[in-house]
Amino acid sequence: MGRSKSPTDELVDGIDAIGSILDENLPEINSQLASLSQKSFTAEEDLTRLKNSIRSSEELNSETRKAMNNLDIRVEEVLQTIAAMTRRIDLLHKAVLELSSDSLGPGMETADNRSDGELADTVKILEDRLKLVEKGLVDPQKFTKRF
Repeated sequence: MGRSKSPTDELVDGIDAIGSILDENLPEINSQLASLSQKSFTAEEDLTRLKNSIRSSEELNSETRKAMNNLDIRVEEVLQTIAAMTRRIDLLHKAVLELSSDSLGPGMETADNRSDGELADTVKILEDRLKLVEKGLVDPQKFTKRF
């Protein structure tokens, strides 16, 4: 019968075999670890850029909201001004009509009824234009050069 190896010798042989396998695969393991490390670094850079981009987008969004609020306030002020102008034109129209009817006296007619009709037409045109501007269908700047 032959001599068999002791358990210690077999253990040493197994450890030597494991060491040989590790020595053969160590360069590949190191290259994969280096690759993973590089990918991790690249992913961290991408995340940092993404965070900065999100922060910038949030700042721009905040500025846009502020600008929209300011614009809403200004539009409301313009609409209030137009409404006040409309009320004043109505009052002026009524005053002109009262003056023209008072100046005639009882039973008298104007020499030129056409001018009253033209005034009423002009007031009606102005009212229609104001309604268009209030509804936002026409740019208010369109009428500034005419008057």
